[in-house]
Amino acid sequence: MKGFLYKLFFYFKHDSVNILRSFVSGLGILFLIAFFVMYLAVKSAVLSYISGSLLDNLASDEIKILPKNAKAVEYVKREGSPGISQELYSKIKSMPDFKATSTISRTPFSIRLKGEILGKSRSTFVPVCGVDRNLIKDKVPRWQSFYNKKPVPIIVPKFTIDLMNNYMSSMENLPPLSEKDFIGFPVELKFHAGKRNTPFYKEYFFDGEVHSFTDLLNFPGVIVPTDFLAEVTAQYRRETGGQAALDYAVVYARVKDPDKLPVIVSNLKSMGLKVESQKDIAEKTQKTMGLINEVFFAIMAVFLVVSIISIFNSYLAIVYIRSERFSLQRILGFPKISILSAFILESAVVGAVYGAGGYFIGNYLLSHGGEILSKWVPMLSAVHLETAGADILFCSVLFASAVCVIAAAIPGIFASNINLFKAVRK
Repeated sequence: MKGFLYKLFFYFKHDSVNILRSFVSGLGILFLIAFFVMYLAVKSAVLSYISGSLLDNLASDEIKILPKNAKAVEYVKREGSPGISQELYSKIKSMPDFKATSTISRTPFSIRLKGEILGKSRSTFVPVCGVDRNLIKDKVPRWQSFYNKKPVPIIVPKFTIDLMNNYMSSMENLPPLSEKDFIGFPVELKFHAGKRNTPFYKEYFFDGEVHSFTDLLNFPGVIVPTDFLAEVTAQYRRETGGQAALDYAVVYARVKDPDKLPVIVSNLKSMGLKVESQKDIAEKTQKTMGLINEVFFAIMAVFLVVSIISIFNSYLAIVYIRSERFSLQRILGFPKISILSAFILESAVVGAVYGAGGYFIGNYLLSHGGEILSKWVPMLSAVHLETAGADILFCSVLFASAVCVIAAAIPGIFASNINLFKAVRK
């Protein structure tokens, strides 16, 4: 044991510079593994976000009905944007194949939201859509109280909590408030439609309050009850005789018999509608993640090739610097396999250290990534990044060691076959 420790001490004493060179040569692996760990976490978070979204989380007996030319759900009614009319929705709702339907509705009104914070009021245009209560059942806190009443309940995207806290912090340096603190926050809704100075121009003011926060909808606006929007629209028609009607961005329908789904889909398409089921959503999600995977593997391949070339060149330089030692070892009778094994073992240890280091660096960045992501892109605050587990640590160490061994294999063979005559002439 004493002799082994002495040899180990002698090795590190005389090869400390070479060991340092080995670590410098494999530095790229550190970033490769950190990137790998972060990618796995981001991929998992994006998949959870997509599959957990209200719009895509369909049951096996549920379908999503869109306007024919709609490429995605358009929550705001704009000129030329496709929608499902009330008449068409009535036909869908009356179909005997469905046991329940629910909608996300849109209004023709322009809407301003006014709130007062720290004695200062602010009014801004805001996108508004309506949601049926049964659509948010058990998915939003206090969903039972989300119906047409006074003050009007308003569901707000969660990323606005950060925006409001940042505003108050910059104005009065106040501590951040929690989601619970903002519940019941009073606001004023101003609806207006028609051209000014005409009989069709009308303004309506309603008191509202923050009902809850959600990340179910990928929608940078506020959500109110559909029956509230229907009431305002009907009041406008009664008072002005103008043309104003709700339409629907999407209809969710639950079928009575899933076996009849192909026939139901065919009937809906004959009505000029687009239909998506759980199978369609799964296929789209798989295609999206397939594209993300292809991009990731392309980037990883570039990182990997660059790292291997860098390590290969570095080890070639190390072989040249240590050529006299390798030659002496061969003269003293060291077998080639012994020199090659030592070289490979050294590179494997370097790779293992960098694999573990990259794992911990990746996890550190992930632990702070959610906060940074929500600040840079507020709409992505719903994407929750989780740190990698111990199984990823093992894979990272193994993968990094394998890369270093592959990159050092050819230089190691050169080291074990150095021309003895050239070495003696030195």
